[in-house]
Amino acid sequence: MSNTSIAEQATASVVSESPAIIERWKRDFSQTKTNGITYDYIIVGSGSAGAVVANRLSEQSDKRVLLIEAGGVDTKDQIQMPAACGSCQLGEIDWQYKTTPQLYSHFGCVNQQSNWPRGKVLGGSSSINYLQYVRGDPHDYDNWQLPQWSFQEMLKYFKKLERADPNAIPRNQHFRNHDQDNGMMDVTILEEPNSTNRLFIEACEKNGFHETKDYNAEGSLNGCVSMSQISAKEGKRWSTASGYLLTAVKRENFDLLIHAHTCRVAFDEQKQVSGVIVKRTSSLDKEEFIKGKEVILSAGTVGSAQILLLSGIGPREELQKHQIPMIVDLPGVGKNLQDHMMTILVYLTHIPTLSTRDLTPENLQKWATQGKGPLTSSGGESLAWCQLNGNDNSNKTQVPDIQMQFSPFTADAEFFRISNFKPEVYEQYLKPHLTDESQWTILHLPTLLHPESKGEITLASCDPLAHPIINPNYLEDKEDVRKLVEACKLVEKIFQTEPLNSTLKSMAKEMNGDEATENEDVFWESYVRKYTITICHPIGTCKMGKEEDSMAVVTSDTRVKGVRGLRVVDASIMPNTISGSTNIPTIAIAERASDLIKNND
Repeated sequence: MSNTSIAEQATASVVSESPAIIERWKRDFSQTKTNGITYDYIIVGSGSAGAVVANRLSEQSDKRVLLIEAGGVDTKDQIQMPAACGSCQLGEIDWQYKTTPQLYSHFGCVNQQSNWPRGKVLGGSSSINYLQYVRGDPHDYDNWQLPQWSFQEMLKYFKKLERADPNAIPRNQHFRNHDQDNGMMDVTILEEPNSTNRLFIEACEKNGFHETKDYNAEGSLNGCVSMSQISAKEGKRWSTASGYLLTAVKRENFDLLIHAHTCRVAFDEQKQVSGVIVKRTSSLDKEEFIKGKEVILSAGTVGSAQILLLSGIGPREELQKHQIPMIVDLPGVGKNLQDHMMTILVYLTHIPTLSTRDLTPENLQKWATQGKGPLTSSGGESLAWCQLNGNDNSNKTQVPDIQMQFSPFTADAEFFRISNFKPEVYEQYLKPHLTDESQWTILHLPTLLHPESKGEITLASCDPLAHPIINPNYLEDKEDVRKLVEACKLVEKIFQTEPLNSTLKSMAKEMNGDEATENEDVFWESYVRKYTITICHPIGTCKMGKEEDSMAVVTSDTRVKGVRGLRVVDASIMPNTISGSTNIPTIAIAERASDLIKNND
């Protein structure tokens, strides 16, 4: 749900009464003094990876650790309420990136651009995302062909990071951790899902899918359909700020600095890290040098690549273009950009789904005091995965092509605004059906998991406060279009299956306007190029690879090639993307990397 003003006003009156939210951070971390200190580790970015690394490295009481965050604390009311997660976008806790105008996609969006929400707050994007808890397919990690990052190796860290709800997720000693005294990230299943989820699961089963009670304990995701697992505890969001930082800030050897923008990494003449240059939000005209023996960039797929480039590490021609003194010519920095794309399919229904109508005083009170009710849902309630050539057993060693997210959620004007769709999309096609409040919508989001199209991030200028240029090249490769067309056709087939077909009406033909419908593939290609946008899972711009891989930015130990004392630990080091949401895999990567750093591997 995404109606910003309503969500902010409604949650404020309830959440602000909770001292647990307002008082969770005991002091003003924007005033942290760093002069005269040489830190053993400086971590840049407090998101899905940085919060983890900061916590784990500060477990060593003889090491002095500093975590730097450009944003502030996570006490903004709507962060905590799953139903208000859409309203976390396009405000002060969002970096508010935008892509360049896309040539092959986003025809239904303003300037053919995609909004790229990224968390600018403690917890990073784990504080503003839609809470989906997916590890990916086990074969995703084996396909990286990096032995230290195989699924067998990663499984230890998936188990280490989690606290699975024993009342919602089946016990499985091999795949899951249910020990509530261990683990950092709570994971559960929505207690009161919308009734339409069961209809969707039954329709999927009639089309060759099988229901699983725990997709994170499957050897393959192909053919699975299930209720979504979410990062939540007692009806509230559970971010890495909650899971990792609240304990870390109590340690005497740990410092946290917020509202401080990292400009670049500093090196001595031997290319050994000497610290970082930052600008505090309170004095943006002044640079401040903070000394450190080792720096870990966890600023995300956009931020880590940008900081490397500003520090003189990247493609020679890019550095020369902006007159940045070169430290290392690393051609892979900013390249290999991959992202998941979802096509927005809208269905009308007379069955009530999550909407701003649910923001009643009763529901707000129920959520705030009991952690129950419709406001505990982020909208995405069921998931399914498939290969487009079928889900039979011969495909169990291959990763799925498509993830399908079933979202019993009523799309309002605000949803289309934060997605950067042209205003007329809502006004012309949906508003006429929703004004009398007798209908709701269900969104279905077929998502391309392994795109052939790749993009890049480059500098707009050498000003560290300027956003870089983000060009994902969405749908440049026709194979991506073909797969999304096939996925849309499969979704329509599922939605025309009992028991779904009697409760839903597809809006696809109406939303595609005047497009001819005789040729089904032509129709869907037109629709896909209009209504396919990011699902906010960018990876790959600081690719991890073998030493001999010329496009690798970091080696398997997460060290940046060509310098000493610098690592990158976040989603940007994934060589290829995974078959699901990237938040939990990024946390697991950070857990694994923390052990490598501690052991100096």
